[in-house]
Amino acid sequence: MPPDDAVAAMERLRFPRQPEQVAAARRFVAEALARGSEFRETARLLVSETVTSTLDQARFGQGDGTVEIAYAILDGRLRVEVSDDGGPARLRRRIHDVHAESGRGLRLVQTLASRWGVREDTEGRTIWFELDLRAAGERRRPPARRSAS
Repeated sequence: MPPDDAVAAMERLRFPRQPEQVAAARRFVAEALARGSEFRETARLLVSETVTSTLDQARFGQGDGTVEIAYAILDGRLRVEVSDDGGPARLRRRIHDVHAESGRGLRLVQTLASRWGVREDTEGRTIWFELDLRAAGERRRPPARRSAS
């Protein structure tokens, strides 16, 4: 969980709970990253999956309620939080047919995010993830040259 001052510094936007809003949520978070950033598409994908998961597991009917998207770049990490205003008591893990076209969203988050998790309380649920933006720069560093002695 980020420190309280980090939570206060997050950019936030609330969307109606409708499938058409997934694209708007992706664009909102993508604004945090420069065009051409290797993390921009990963962030967009993970926002899609977390928002869709939130829509799929809502206690309300389609279109009722809202979803809040928040993001911040802190200490070289992009942190994104997707919060609903109510849902089932626990995030449901469902088993899907191998050929199913849906149901793998949180598995993608688990695979692609540096860290992720879920917070649940009586007010709703927050699915959050982080992408370590420093990792790419560290991979590109050339190996240290050894001096000839």
